[in-house]
Amino acid sequence: MPHYAESFLSYIDRSPSPYHAIAEAVSLLTAAGFVSLEESERWALKPGGAYFVVRGGKSIVAWRQGSAPAAEAGFRFVAAHSDSPVLKLRPRPDLDAKGLRLLTAEVYGGPLLSPWFDRELKLAGAVWCGGGTVKRHLVDLPKLPVRLVSLAIHLKSDKGSDSFTLDREKDLAVFVGQGAKPGFDLVREAIAEALGGDPGPILSIDLSLGDAAPAVRLGAEGELISAPRLDNLFSAFTALTALIESTPAEATLGAIVYDAEEIGSQTYTGARSNFVESVVDRIVGGGSEDVWRAKARSLIVSADMAHAEHPSFTSATDPVTVPALNGGLAVKTGVQGNYAIGPAAEAWFLKVCEEAKVPLQRFRYRCDHGRGSSIGPMATSGLGMAGIDVGAPMLAMHSVRELAGTADLEASIKAFAAMYASREPLPV
Repeated sequence: MPHYAESFLSYIDRSPSPYHAIAEAVSLLTAAGFVSLEESERWALKPGGAYFVVRGGKSIVAWRQGSAPAAEAGFRFVAAHSDSPVLKLRPRPDLDAKGLRLLTAEVYGGPLLSPWFDRELKLAGAVWCGGGTVKRHLVDLPKLPVRLVSLAIHLKSDKGSDSFTLDREKDLAVFVGQGAKPGFDLVREAIAEALGGDPGPILSIDLSLGDAAPAVRLGAEGELISAPRLDNLFSAFTALTALIESTPAEATLGAIVYDAEEIGSQTYTGARSNFVESVVDRIVGGGSEDVWRAKARSLIVSADMAHAEHPSFTSATDPVTVPALNGGLAVKTGVQGNYAIGPAAEAWFLKVCEEAKVPLQRFRYRCDHGRGSSIGPMATSGLGMAGIDVGAPMLAMHSVRELAGTADLEASIKAFAAMYASREPLPV
């Protein structure tokens, strides 16, 4: 347990943006002997080989090539996503207010916005610079702390109210300093310092705000994890770890980390893209007949986080199908299509985990509440593969910092490892 927990905390701290999360995944896979492939090059795949390919710096597919042809043995994928609900800098972010240097931001996805105010934040992500060949640089800028600042309660028209209302156009001013220099000039200087020199003119940016404080363990035994971006780097880490620790099998075993889940996945790095489909086609070879045979023998486990019961809001979750922190991975179901609907795949996964003595829980939304979704419906329907949705329980989902159970790291890895290792035939 400490091994996984400490490794995961390090992974979170080194992954302040999707670009960094995928770069860290590449480091983990490379250290484990996986071979990097490029989409633009020819592939020469061997049975039992371990490979990965990255698209756009924010999505990755890693796999162990099966000893049997994929048309005969299929694929077993665990799929997660690299992005989280955040605030992003606008392309021209400078704003001046009576000598205060501000940056303008906009909302990405659906974050809980109130916790982002009045705490130290930092910028991280990617910049593209010229001065020659256009080059992408990953940057993490903890030496330039920034923050969003609330209006004092004394200045509110309703001084007795604790309600939080926000005008997304005018209230997301990011305080970066005071003085003569525009705010983005301070960002440029911090980027140059972080890169060890001037990278040339900045042509494009993809910079997010994130909590500047590191991930930590809470509780007398360190049984809880407090960290940013648990949704969904928790699932990305556990899927990649299970794959790295797996051994080659007849089926091709894979881990997918998509981008853009929080904004609907309609990007060329998202679950609605042809990224995984193209990888599957190239692994199978042999034409469309073999590709469709392989898909019919395949399974995708969509791994995103699940809601645990909040002790102060017990009525917000279904009283029967709500998981507990540190109780194991939860199987997420619903009849509205917000999660992957695959009863046969669900039965197979439950049997495999039961035989491996891996604990599982259940999650369903209340019938009268709104509901979240995942990449599961998009991935399974787009690829034509059976699948289910699972997730580790957590609290404060979509906050700037979230809370999950330390023991659920190992429980998730064991569940995915059982799926990879099982010789139980998939229902077709």
